[in-house]
Amino acid sequence: MYTSAELFNLATYADAKEVFLSNVTMSIPDDAPGCVNLDAEKDRLSKIWEVAHMSINEMVAAVGLSKTNFAKETGIPFRSIQNWSLGERTPPVYIRFLLAEHFRLL
Repeated sequence: MYTSAELFNLATYADAKEVFLSNVTMSIPDDAPGCVNLDAEKDRLSKIWEVAHMSINEMVAAVGLSKTNFAKETGIPFRSIQNWSLGERTPPVYIRFLLAEHFRLL
């Protein structure tokens, strides 16, 4: 099974949600411990895919903070948040994952 970080990374680079869901659910072994509820797993994976494809603006909006407070809460310089929001720079995948975990978006 994959960790949340691995799933987030896979979802980030998957162009289509359906392809991501199929690839991950097909990798669940038939002899997985316990009974895997595929519907629940697809819901969880859908959420991961949606968060992995959020822009920083969407993430800030989902959290319900201003960009200034988002920057203060995370310790990320406001200018970085601003550059990411304007598309001048792109945050690394691991930063977006850590932000999603910090704000419990996953």
